[in-house]
Amino acid sequence: MPHHQYFHKPTLVKELIIVTIFNLLMLVIFLYFDVLEFIYHLSREHEDFELDELIPLGITIAFSLLIFSYRRIKELGLMAQTLERLSLVDPLTDLPNRRAGQMKVMSWCKTADKLKKSFVVYQIDIDNFKDVNDLYGESVGDEVLVLVSKMLTQALPEKTSLYRWLDDSFIVVWPTSTSVLPFEIAEKIQQSVNGNIMPSTLSLTCSVGFSLRSLGQSPEDLLHNVDDALIQAKNSGKNNIKAA
Repeated sequence: MPHHQYFHKPTLVKELIIVTIFNLLMLVIFLYFDVLEFIYHLSREHEDFELDELIPLGITIAFSLLIFSYRRIKELGLMAQTLERLSLVDPLTDLPNRRAGQMKVMSWCKTADKLKKSFVVYQIDIDNFKDVNDLYGESVGDEVLVLVSKMLTQALPEKTSLYRWLDDSFIVVWPTSTSVLPFEIAEKIQQSVNGNIMPSTLSLTCSVGFSLRSLGQSPEDLLHNVDDALIQAKNSGKNNIKAA
């Protein structure tokens, strides 16, 4: 069932305890007063009212309410699942968004510490993107971002995660490989964008900053290092690659 992960467990446990206690009390009352026998004798005394039919009717009503409650809970779970998925996707590029990227980096940090492995985080920023919006309008700027996301998706190797970070910047999370150096991936990222977006009007370039995550390093420090590396790349004349 897709909804179980959205339950608030303390509330769920509390309500289950209350329901259990209530039904146990009702069981004691039913046993003490012999309710079923009372209903039986009452139905015999008033056969014209068909009171004995209330028992199977009560069972079917309880069963119907159980099915109804289950279906409503399932629908709410699916709705919560859909809303969570939408909260993790950038509506323009259809890439995972900043929140999803932060969650991914945190997850990779935990996994990397357990497996004693490392990974690389890249931040890509389109150079002079403001000129695109100023010259051609924000709608063209949006098209550029969509094209950049497609170019990056096609250029990046398998098992690489791409996220739209902020405005015209993107984050890439890549597991290290013995056959490919982190700088080579950065060059591949840069080549996929440089000169391939709006080549006939305004040839764009990008700057890349990256950092190799060290064992035990927090996600916050890692992302801060990547951001610093990107700032250095931009301050060095743009269209540059810098490692933290």
